[in-house]
Amino acid sequence: MTQRQREAVVDLLLLGMFADAPLKASEDQKLLSVIDEIGWHSYQAPDLYLQSAIARARDTLETEGATKHRLERISQELNEPGLKQRALEYLIQFLAVDGAVDAEESIFLDQAKEALKTGQMSA
Repeated sequence: MTQRQREAVVDLLLLGMFADAPLKASEDQKLLSVIDEIGWHSYQAPDLYLQSAIARARDTLETEGATKHRLERISQELNEPGLKQRALEYLIQFLAVDGAVDAEESIFLDQAKEALKTGQMSA
């Protein structure tokens, strides 16, 4: 997995984190756990990357069009076989970390599945 692909996975999870608005400590811990699992090979420490990525995630979720566009860009980055499925698995685990996937999270998950599926077919 390249660093850009790692960042795409993190961006996907951040969008999921903000999909239901109230942030939970368990989501933050799960995000850091995923970063540890996938590794981080950048000149920029993960916490510095997260500062700018969080702002982008918040801005993205303001409109449905922006969300769709960002998900398509993430899909383009995750262009290796199996990587989109792996990212979706991380997202599903991430959204369920607080015990349940609520309505807003479920809508976002459906959008992510569609974007990653569409991206796979066009890649």
